[in-house]
Amino acid sequence: MHTVPDWLQTAFAEWITGRLYLDGRGNYRSARVLGRRIIAYNRALKRAYPHNDEFHRAAHRWLALWEVIPTAKLERRR
Repeated sequence: MHTVPDWLQTAFAEWITGRLYLDGRGNYRSARVLGRRIIAYNRALKRAYPHNDEFHRAAHRWLALWEVIPTAKLERRR
């Protein structure tokens, strides 16, 4: 059984809901924070998924699994 770390579940959820984006320099930033700061787990995320398209696909696979087995909560966009 594989478990997805909380920080990665957060990254997937924020990516899917549009609260996380990739800047022009390859850093993941939070759209929720004023000033759009680089997220705390940026380095770990870039290490786990060196290419953004890999992260994007993984986020959607996580969402597909989440719909079958809810393990995290997606916040609603306001």
